[in-house]
Amino acid sequence: MMLPLLLLSLFSTALIIERALAFRQIGALSPHLSSRLELLCEESRFDEALQLCERTNGPLAACCGVTIRNRDSRPSRIERLVEATGQEYFLRLERGLNWLDTATTISPLLGLLGTILGMIGAFNAIAMQNSASAPGNNDAVLRGVAEALYATAFGIVIAVVCFIAYNAFAARLRTITAETEQAVTRLINVLSDDSPENEYSMTEEKRAI
Repeated sequence: MMLPLLLLSLFSTALIIERALAFRQIGALSPHLSSRLELLCEESRFDEALQLCERTNGPLAACCGVTIRNRDSRPSRIERLVEATGQEYFLRLERGLNWLDTATTISPLLGLLGTILGMIGAFNAIAMQNSASAPGNNDAVLRGVAEALYATAFGIVIAVVCFIAYNAFAARLRTITAETEQAVTRLINVLSDDSPENEYSMTEEKRAI
C-alpha cells in the first residue's frame, strides 16, 4: 500500500501548491481598498474608482466595480449582479478543496490497510517457521512488522498535512466572502445616499414640511 500512499501524497502536495497560488492570484484582498472606494464615491469620482477596481485583482475589487458601474440601478438588481460576479470567484477558489478533504479521510485508512496486510504477512511467516520446525529468523519478522507500521505512519502524516491545508483554505475563503459582502454593502449605502432618487425624495420631504 505504500505506492498508493506515495501517489496520494504527490497529488495532495501538487493540489496544495496549486490552491495556494490560486488564492494568492484571484483571492487577494487589498487592504484599505474598500475605504478608498467609499471616499472616491462620496466625492463622485466614479471613473477613478472604476480604474482602481480594474487595477486590483480579487473578488472584492470585481464586486465593487460592478456596484459602481450599476450605481443608478435598484439595490436589489445590484445585489444580484454582485452575487453573480462573486460566485465566479468563490467557485474557482473552492475548486479542489473537496479532494483535500477526501485525502484527509482515506490516507489513514490506506495506511491502516497496509499495516494489516503487513501484519498478516508477518504472522504467516511465523506460522510457516513453526510448521517447518525451523528456528527461523525473528529479526526478519520484526523488520517486517516495522515496515508494516510505516504505512500507518505515512498515512497519518498525509492526513495531518491535508487537514491543515483544507482548514486554512476554507477559513481563507470564508474571510474573503465575508469581507467582500461587507465592502459591497457599505459601498451600496454610500451610493444610495448620493443617488439622485435619494436627493429627490429629500427635496419632496422639505417641500412637504
